[in-house]
Amino acid sequence: MTGPEAVAVQTANDNLYEAFEAADFDSMGALWVDGPLAAIARCVHPGAEVVLGRESVLRSWALLMANTEFLQFIVTDSETIIEGDLAIVTCTENVLSSGGVGQPLGAGRAVTTNGFIRVDGMWRMWLHHASPILSATSDAEGQ
Repeated sequence: MTGPEAVAVQTANDNLYEAFEAADFDSMGALWVDGPLAAIARCVHPGAEVVLGRESVLRSWALLMANTEFLQFIVTDSETIIEGDLAIVTCTENVLSSGGVGQPLGAGRAVTTNGFIRVDGMWRMWLHHASPILSATSDAEGQ
């Protein structure tokens, strides 16, 4: 999908990865639904169980940020779908990370669905679901 709304949604999606890479908790918090919609927030980090509600979702991001020394995302295969005030971005996260000093650099991939809702003209996240891609063969079999 193209056009100004798709660009706005993609920018919101990019902001998620920029906030995470920079360990910028304030920027991360600004992305997520708040107020009456706070209860619809949902997050599934790779290999983890679902986290429910804005407060718990943001706590999960804070814990990940605090325990990751280096993080870089290369987002590929991004597709945006918009229907009214709802938008979905599916993409592949290609991740480089290190848990701390002296820890080796690791790499991984996850297929991700990010859900957005338009609130007062701004696209706010209500869903992040990332599932690890375990092998190249499983990726090829899915196509």
